[in-house]
Amino acid sequence: MHSFRPTLLLTALVAYCGLAKAQCPAVWTDVATDLGTTFLGSDGKCTDDARAAIRLAFHDCFPGAACDGSVILANECTDRAENSQMTGICATLSDKATQFDIGVADLIQFAAAYGIASCPGLPAISVKVGRVDSSEPSPEGQMPGPNDDAASIISAFAAKGFTATELVALVGAHSAAKDLNGNGLDTTVEEMDTVFYTETADGSAPSSLNSDKFLSNSTETSADWNSFGADAATWAAAFVPAMEKLSLLGNDEASLTDCSSVIVDAFA
Repeated sequence: MHSFRPTLLLTALVAYCGLAKAQCPAVWTDVATDLGTTFLGSDGKCTDDARAAIRLAFHDCFPGAACDGSVILANECTDRAENSQMTGICATLSDKATQFDIGVADLIQFAAAYGIASCPGLPAISVKVGRVDSSEPSPEGQMPGPNDDAASIISAFAAKGFTATELVALVGAHSAAKDLNGNGLDTTVEEMDTVFYTETADGSAPSSLNSDKFLSNSTETSADWNSFGADAATWAAAFVPAMEKLSLLGNDEASLTDCSSVIVDAFA
């Protein structure tokens, strides 16, 4: 009759002490299902919306060193030239945030994680929710440009707390990116793989950003560049934590709720 009491007492104690992990709100499963209709084509491969979502995560977090949704909520998508390619995904995610009654900052990072999973090749990155949205514009002139040299990009990332190795790892997201004319930055643009590194370095990519070329041959970054190009596991081991670090900028990780399983389940 009394054998269950210790279990009940332990459960109560864990909850009282705040040790029980919060469950991911069920709405995020619905969001994942909805994103699948946008981010995956009829061939099961990632779409341009998925690519744009990956890029948008960086553009929200980097300028103000805070992932706060301001890229959408402060109209930075339409007001800043650096975001001109992402007006469509900004409008899409803004509508979805309203539709599902969820935070814009959270949705941007969730969509990026889903986008990465849509372009296969990497382990799933963790995604957490609970950020506070902001409509206050982030500082201007913070985003590295496509023609910036390696030294200036390294400096910009260092100012946000990222090492040169983390920078080179994050740039690998360009493996699923396209230029302004719709040309892939490598020949396997529907996958998150290391072909981008080798093709950028040897000049065989369909298109390359000057900034990527500079990073590929800079004395400060070429070793990491070549290392990632030679071994997918090495790149994954660097990219995943760097991307997770980016997604948490300006936020207290302990206050967020882990919804990583939703992404994993969506692609199971």
